[in-house]
Amino acid sequence: MVKLPAYIIEFQIAMDGVKRYTGWTDEEFAQRLGVTDRTLRNIRKDPCSANGGLVLRVQSMLQEYRKKAGVIG
Repeated sequence: MVKLPAYIIEFQIAMDGVKRYTGWTDEEFAQRLGVTDRTLRNIRKDPCSANGGLVLRVQSMLQEYRKKAGVIG
């Protein structure tokens, strides 16, 4: 089994976190990210295929929704 770099694991956790906080479907999440739902599914299968801009958008979304939920100050 290939060990994924920490930043890839953090990206996967961020993607799951955004979906958990928002309750969005994959289609809604993909639309807000500016990608197709097929692209989102492909990124879930191979997170290393995500470009840097997408990673930053996901991290920004997670931070925004964590603030709204009162998880961070």
